[in-house]
Amino acid sequence: MINSSVDNQVEEIKKKIDIVELINAYLPLKKRGRHFLACCPFHGEKTPSFTVSPELQIFKCFGCGKAGDVFTFLQEFEKIDFKEALEILAKKAGVTLKKSFKYNQEELKRKKLLELNHQIARFYNHILLNHPLGKNALEYLTKRGISPTTIKQFQIGYAPTEDRLITNFLKKQNFTQNELLSIGNFMPSNYGNFVYDRFKNRVIFPLSNSRGQILGFSGRILPNAGDNMAKYINSPETILYHKSQLLFGLAQAREAIRQQDFVIVTEGEFDMLSPFQKGIKNIVAIKGTAFTKDQLDILRRFTDTLVLALDSDFAGSTASLKSIEMADSLEFDIKVLVLSDKYKDPDEAVNDDLDFFKKQVSKAIPVWDFIIDYSVKKFGVDTPKGKTEILKLVLPFLTKINNSVIKSDYLKKLANVLDSDLGAILDELKKYDNNSPRDNSNNTITQKENNNSILRENLEKKLLILILGANKPHLLTKRIIKDYKNFITYRFESIIKTLVKVKNFKSDQFAQKLKEEIKDTYYDLYLLATEQILDRDKRKKEVAKVISQLTVLVIKEEIHAISQEMDIAEGSGNNEVVDQLESRLNQLFSQLSKLQIKKK
Repeated sequence: MINSSVDNQVEEIKKKIDIVELINAYLPLKKRGRHFLACCPFHGEKTPSFTVSPELQIFKCFGCGKAGDVFTFLQEFEKIDFKEALEILAKKAGVTLKKSFKYNQEELKRKKLLELNHQIARFYNHILLNHPLGKNALEYLTKRGISPTTIKQFQIGYAPTEDRLITNFLKKQNFTQNELLSIGNFMPSNYGNFVYDRFKNRVIFPLSNSRGQILGFSGRILPNAGDNMAKYINSPETILYHKSQLLFGLAQAREAIRQQDFVIVTEGEFDMLSPFQKGIKNIVAIKGTAFTKDQLDILRRFTDTLVLALDSDFAGSTASLKSIEMADSLEFDIKVLVLSDKYKDPDEAVNDDLDFFKKQVSKAIPVWDFIIDYSVKKFGVDTPKGKTEILKLVLPFLTKINNSVIKSDYLKKLANVLDSDLGAILDELKKYDNNSPRDNSNNTITQKENNNSILRENLEKKLLILILGANKPHLLTKRIIKDYKNFITYRFESIIKTLVKVKNFKSDQFAQKLKEEIKDTYYDLYLLATEQILDRDKRKKEVAKVISQLTVLVIKEEIHAISQEMDIAEGSGNNEVVDQLESRLNQLFSQLSKLQIKKK
């Protein structure tokens, strides 16, 4: 439960941490006018719509709608709760938090299990580096070219065969048997009241999130340990570990990825570690050749360019097709690292010829080119069967390309490669294209029914944006309110009424005068307003134009209402009311005529 004293500390932290500096540490911001812009880290986009306001100390994405302050950003970016964000930002701000809130049981459990994983990694790492039991595992890693520095940096370890060593160590650290079972590393024994380590006799790779918190483990069996054992095993799904959300090495690679603006994606730990320790830091590993949506969303925070260093057969995988489709829909620039037939994976390439590997990274080709080239090499274009197989492999990929121009270019390339007619390729494409036109008839009807009110709301929004972009919005409002005061949108009306009352306008102070439910609307409007650069005369003309358009709409709405009243009055034979309504109707038509003539 969070009380008012914490609220005070939250405000203190917000005053000490500049939102521009905080966000700029996560993604590069560019100044434009009074704000800073970037491509949104929360959804795929090429044109920046993520806006940060130093005046209001807020951010807003006009693409996906996400908005908030330093706390909201950190929570969204790091996928953490408010309390974790509070602790991180308090440390950055140099604020000592008072013990005025309590963690609930679930939060306490999560913190305890994170500490448990930390202690497990510490134990395994100690055994590997400092204990005779880790000698064989250390020799194996040394032969694989993994240095002691890398072992320490990634907290690589070894799980000894004797289970009781680690369970006794953890019990001395005050962890219970139930806690050991809940993280998935340990299994209950069928031969007594104790647990055994599922990772024993394996090299251990801690699996961390982007902030370095250990959420699970991966274990590789040592050579000659037995053919009937799985080469790799991972932690099972727990309250901490979700395989679909993790990328091995991201905590160590995130800054290099951001700086170089692309990420190399490999299939396993060694394919990531070998290049990393040779100086190629912008690299991560996934399990297998398929991405998940969560993994892509995480990478999208740091870069929009993927260089896939995967098994060349990934092009024939249905899971890979879905992964590439997802990455393309998020507007990633997807490339493929080609090692030719010279090396089977990045680990082997880097250890044998680092310069070759670097050269191939710089020459990575677009994924669509790779898929066409790969299919031609695999099936050949000299036989009808070969061409058929190429179409079967390539077209499911090409039909998923999000950009119509890019799709068209690659369909032409495929036609040229097959020495075929483009029309014939397009006919074949239809077999794989499941897109069907949407039925928007109901939406169209709804839009027509609400057209006037939507138009009026949009014009009121435009008017407020023009007002808030002025040097003295409160003075402009007082002049405008004489000509137009019939706001139908409650949020806009509330802002206008508050503007009329203020004697001096300062954006941040004005926000505090508004009701809580109105503040988000004001922030959005103010950010849009200060993006527009208009001189005084241009602004004056635009304001007059919008007021005229609004007045016309109001008059038309009144004419429609009076016409309906006249029908009722005529039907009841009330001639006096009919005469009154007709007189008012003539006045409205006269006003409308003058406005329309003036408009011309």
